[in-house]
Amino acid sequence: MIEQNIIVKYVPNFVTLLSLSSGFTSISFSLNKEWEIAIYLILLATVFDFFDGWFARKLKSGSNFGAELDSLSDFVSFGVAPSVLIYLWSTNSLGSLGWGATLFFVICSSLRLARFTADIYITNKPIDDNEYFVGIPSPAAAGLILLPLFIFFEFNIEFIKNEYLNLFSTIFVGFMMISKIPTLSLKKININQKFKTWIILIFVFISVALVSKIWLTLILMFGSYIASIFFTILKNRKTKQ
Repeated sequence: MIEQNIIVKYVPNFVTLLSLSSGFTSISFSLNKEWEIAIYLILLATVFDFFDGWFARKLKSGSNFGAELDSLSDFVSFGVAPSVLIYLWSTNSLGSLGWGATLFFVICSSLRLARFTADIYITNKPIDDNEYFVGIPSPAAAGLILLPLFIFFEFNIEFIKNEYLNLFSTIFVGFMMISKIPTLSLKKININQKFKTWIILIFVFISVALVSKIWLTLILMFGSYIASIFFTILKNRKTKQ
């Protein structure tokens, strides 16, 4: 029984390491210019990142060690891996300027995760953390800087590969990570039990859409996420007034 409890205790950490492994392996495929596989691995890291927290809550095995490990994993999978991918796919033609933008995104990711881990917003924060994140979470930021790739793969628009466009996108999303703007936290949304069936159907629909039309589905998902940012900003302004 004791051995079983020890194994259960480390399940979330094991899932976190799977996320880290997926993100780090993505870098290898980016170096080989296998862009789609590199993205798939970052998406897989996102799935593992969701389930490590889910397991920690369900098994009641959360710990400070697990939180630190999760932040280190997120830094690699959603900070380093996507920014390197964008650099090799587009902004490397700008030389040191392109690399500077990549480095800036990585630094912002590290600052974001350090801030999240330290939880310095416990007191005197203007945004309700029960409903919102402060700034864009690193997994969402990874998806936003990869959005041009999704559009390119779906519609084959050559302009979307423009190095200056992706330079601006990388820097802007980096700023958004360390900003204090409110962004939607899906983990904090309470779902009424009477809508449980509909939520399952929506989840199934999204899963089927990802399998059949992955790039278009990702475009719509992150497009909706961008719209939600404007909504939360306006909502919080009205609340303050």
